[in-house]
Amino acid sequence: MNNPKKFNTSHFKINGPIRNQIEMHINSLDMLLPSDHKARDIWEFVDKMDTRPCFVNVNTFFGHVGRSATSPKILFALWLYSILDGNTSARKLEELCQNHNVYKWLAGGVSINRTMLAEFRSIDPMNFEDLLTSCLAVMVEAGLINDTDFAQDGTKVKANAGFNSYRREDSLQNLKEEIKAYLKQLDLESNACTNAHEKREKAKEADIATERLGRVESALKILEKERALKDENGKNRREPPTEEELKDVRASVTDPDARKMKMGDGGYRLAYNVQFATGLDSRVIYGVHVVTTLDSGTSPKMMSMVHSRVANLNMSSPENWIGDAAYSAKEDVNANAELFPNCRYFAPAKVKKGIDPKIHLKNDSEAVKKWRDMIGSEEVEAFYKQRCSTAEFSNAQIKNRGLQEFSVRGLFKVKGMALLHAIAQNVSRYFDLMTRKTAEVCV
Repeated sequence: MNNPKKFNTSHFKINGPIRNQIEMHINSLDMLLPSDHKARDIWEFVDKMDTRPCFVNVNTFFGHVGRSATSPKILFALWLYSILDGNTSARKLEELCQNHNVYKWLAGGVSINRTMLAEFRSIDPMNFEDLLTSCLAVMVEAGLINDTDFAQDGTKVKANAGFNSYRREDSLQNLKEEIKAYLKQLDLESNACTNAHEKREKAKEADIATERLGRVESALKILEKERALKDENGKNRREPPTEEELKDVRASVTDPDARKMKMGDGGYRLAYNVQFATGLDSRVIYGVHVVTTLDSGTSPKMMSMVHSRVANLNMSSPENWIGDAAYSAKEDVNANAELFPNCRYFAPAKVKKGIDPKIHLKNDSEAVKKWRDMIGSEEVEAFYKQRCSTAEFSNAQIKNRGLQEFSVRGLFKVKGMALLHAIAQNVSRYFDLMTRKTAEVCV
C-alpha cells in the first residue's frame, strides 16, 4: 500500500497558506458587522431603555481627578448578547471582547476586563429590577405586550458550592476556632517580619482568612435560622423534630445562603429556587424572585411585585394567575384573595388518595371555597393548559442559555444574576414579537 505521506501532490493546482504576506486593511469597527446583525439590534434596544440605574456606581466626573469609567451601557449590552449566545462566564466574555468582531463592535474600542464585567453583574439587584421595568416599558411602547393573565413557576439552579462545604454546627465551630488561631499566628508572624514584601504577603493571607471566617460566621447564623424554621414547621405539622434531626441541620461554608434541594433529575444539590412570573400571551417575564425554600408561600410576594410593575407601566391589572400544585396551599389562596380580590388565583390541588379536593371543609375560608369550586371546571382546565407553554418555557429558555449553575455566591448576587438572565430572555422575546408584528402588517 502506498504511504499517504509520500504521495506526490505537486501536479495539483491548489491554494496553500501564505502567512508572511504583508497586507494593509483600512476599516472601522462599524464595518466589521453587517447592517442587519443581531448585535446592532441589541445595542438599539439598550439605547431605548432607561439605563440610569446602571450609572449609580460611577464616581468619575468632569473637572475632577481620576480616569474615565467604562460606560455601564456597554457592559450591559455585552452581557445581554453573551447570555443570548449561551455564555455566562466573565472570563470568557473578556476573551471574546479581545478576539471576536461582534463583541469588539459592542465594546466600541473600549478596553474590557473580566473584573469590571463581574462587578457589573454583582451590583444591587434593585438596579436590575429597575432595568427589568425599563425593558418592559420599551416593549409596551412598541405595542408588543398587554398581558392580563400570568403563570408562576420555579426552577432549581445549582449554587456555586459543593456538598463538601455543607457542615454541621460542631464542624463549623471547630473551623471557626481554627481560623481564629490561624489569624493570631499570622499577626505574630507579620509583627516579626522586617521585610515589606513579606508583610504584604501576610496581610493578603490575613484578608483571605478573615473573609473565610466571615462566611463561617454567616453559615452559623443561617444554621440557627434553619433550625428554628425546621422546629416551627414540625410543630405546625404536629411532628416536632427530634434532637438528632435538629443537630443534623447544616450550612455551607462556601455559600451560606444555599440550601440542599431536590433537582429536576432526582438528585440533591446545594441550590436556589428561582421563581419567574410569565405573561401567558407574550411569554415575557414580568417578575423574578429567588428563595431558598419550596414554591409554597412565594406567590403573594410575586403577585405584589407584578401588580406594582404593571401599574408603573400603566398596564391593566392582572386578572388571572395560575401555578402548579406546589402553590395550592391554603395560606397562599387566602393571602392572594385578601391582597388582590380582583385577580382570580388558581393552582390545582395536590393529589391525595381517598380525598376529594372539591369538598368544602369546616375550617375553609370563602377564598378557599371558591378555589375548590374552580377545581375541574372546563374553563379553568382550558386556562391551565397554557401554563406549560409559558412558565415552563421561561424556565427552559433560561437554562438553555447557560443558567445551569450560578457563578456568583450569596442570595444578593444570585438574584441580580437571575434578573439579568430574565432581561436577556425578554430582549429575545422582543425580537420574536417584533418579527411577528411585522409579518402581520405585511399580510
